[in-house]
Amino acid sequence: MNCDSLMSTNPTENSTYQKRTKPTRTHLFRKIWGSLEKAERPDVLGWMCWDKIRINPDYAPILKAAGLDTMAGVYQTQLGEIISQDGKKEKNDVLRIELEDEGRTRVFYLKRYWNREWSKIWKRAPRGALLGPSIVKAEFEKMERLGEYGIRIPGLVAFGNQRFCGGVINSFIMTEEIPKAMGVDFVVGAWMEQQPKELHEIHREALLAEVARCLKIMHAHGFEHHDLFLRNMMISGQDMTALYILDCPRAYIWPWFIMRFRRVHDLATLDAAASELLRPTQRMRFMHLYLGRNQLTDEDKQLVRKVLKRADPMRARQVARLDRSIPVDEDGNILNT
Repeated sequence: MNCDSLMSTNPTENSTYQKRTKPTRTHLFRKIWGSLEKAERPDVLGWMCWDKIRINPDYAPILKAAGLDTMAGVYQTQLGEIISQDGKKEKNDVLRIELEDEGRTRVFYLKRYWNREWSKIWKRAPRGALLGPSIVKAEFEKMERLGEYGIRIPGLVAFGNQRFCGGVINSFIMTEEIPKAMGVDFVVGAWMEQQPKELHEIHREALLAEVARCLKIMHAHGFEHHDLFLRNMMISGQDMTALYILDCPRAYIWPWFIMRFRRVHDLATLDAAASELLRPTQRMRFMHLYLGRNQLTDEDKQLVRKVLKRADPMRARQVARLDRSIPVDEDGNILNT
């Protein structure tokens, strides 16, 4: 055997062989991303990946029994059914999961976010994708704060996020189902019209009073929800006074002298679809309840004008959303339409 043949079979010296077997950047990227899609720590650059999960101690045993106490468990679970999924590349979804706990069935909602593009992570950097708390951490903690104010919120179960190279790749938040829940958008847009006529005004007055009460408490603490549209509120058991506030990852906490100006936005989001559902006198009644006045002052009337001006650009989109409100029966079960 000559020297040339020896060289050709030596993998350490044969450049062609090295090029054929050396992992390419694309191969490494797919390997890393394949692990991240399953919320697992990749074998390559695993030291640049870390998870953070917070579980409410009251729910820890039931989550552990269901295998939902880790990021991988949450993203690989076969439990429940997908009830909502966006059409974007990330494929964010919401699962409805029933779990047995000491002989009774408890229902949970699991929202999972899938960040699939670094460009979007960079774009969302100031909103937690790179800097500050993640969107699920912000939502969990802001909801906790609402609960401390005495406002009803869903049972907060857990949240978690997985970062790779500092960017949030996977994140989730889990809450317990509100018993016999109905969205306020469905209640005002459809359900009330199905009730006996003599109850219409009673239901509307009770709901307006409860929304005004909750909003007044929030603003007294300097809490701006920022997304207080009708779809982000629910009532339980057809009781207009059992109002729950949801989805506030973009909430802000302001000192009182700033909150006086910022309250306009929350009032405008509430009024955005109200022009379709409530008479002008009912919308004005709400402002009286919120401000705690029998008669509006000149300053109050200026506030109303600002609210109407801020709400106008939102109206078309929010009115269109009313067609997508989720119809339910008296037990909170989703109806097929």
